[in-house]
Amino acid sequence: MTRHDELAVTDRLQRALQAFQGAQKLLLTSPRQLQGQSAEEMEAFWRAPGGRIERYVHTTAEEVVAAFKAFSAAGLVAAANRHLVTQAQRRLAEGAP
Repeated sequence: MTRHDELAVTDRLQRALQAFQGAQKLLLTSPRQLQGQSAEEMEAFWRAPGGRIERYVHTTAEEVVAAFKAFSAAGLVAAANRHLVTQAQRRLAEGAP
């Protein structure tokens, strides 16, 4: 693998991890937006925008796992990001959309 290929694989993983972190933040801050809302309003939120956020988290988790596989196949190691990769793998194992 060339240095250029290594940089491309590393960049893909980094971008995937950043997107996953951003998606997690959206998911974690969503309940704050719902404080004081009725049960019906909360349900409506999780059916529409909340559901899109959950799907986005799932999609970014898939990309993290795929990017990490490519990263690992290239023989590269990144212990510092392993925690986020594990979170992404766990998210996919839960089967949530």
